[in-house]
Amino acid sequence: MSAPVAPLNRATDWDSYYQSVPATARLTRKYTSAVLVGAMKRYARTQAGEPLAIVEIGGANSCFLDRLLKEFAPRSYDVVDTNQYGLNLLGRHAGEGKPLRLHRESVLAMSLPATADVVFSVGLVEHFNPPDTRAAVLAHFDVLRTGGLAIVTFPTPTPLYRGTRELLEAIGKWKFPDERPLEPPEVLETIRERGELLFQQTLWPLMLTQHLVVARKLR
Repeated sequence: MSAPVAPLNRATDWDSYYQSVPATARLTRKYTSAVLVGAMKRYARTQAGEPLAIVEIGGANSCFLDRLLKEFAPRSYDVVDTNQYGLNLLGRHAGEGKPLRLHRESVLAMSLPATADVVFSVGLVEHFNPPDTRAAVLAHFDVLRTGGLAIVTFPTPTPLYRGTRELLEAIGKWKFPDERPLEPPEVLETIRERGELLFQQTLWPLMLTQHLVVARKLR
């Protein structure tokens, strides 16, 4: 088993990242969007035939919003993030008539009620130390109704991930100094505290490989 890449002792500059998102991200986001849509269509359930209520955690300047609005026409779409710059970008591009609500809150201190049908995050829980990663994973279930769906993706330290990250660090293009790639068992053990594991998959087409976990809230 590969050892995780050690993060530096400084936080990611999200303002800078949102100001100059790499062009390659467009391709990876398109693939990840398709995976998310597939998981939601397969596993998400609603009550009494209502449209989905979706929460995206860590979704400032969300690249998934438009696709999910088109696919599901949700009754609500809440985005939770601490980065005001990214939230402002998302607010400007949302357009009128969309069920979008923005919340400047930490995943570790959310105030949303437990009413969502689907809660997901992409590339969020790896930006914490182990105790806070556990708390961030469990927080997904705090805003889900019983029977709701949690989807979590996080980087995992495959040889492909390690090699890609080392190259980006060597040429000065790595933007996430606090990213801590996670072995799946660390996240799976936490998810099983609150949910039933439905599906998991390593997303190999992403050079910085991510692991996807889908679970249903039990209580």
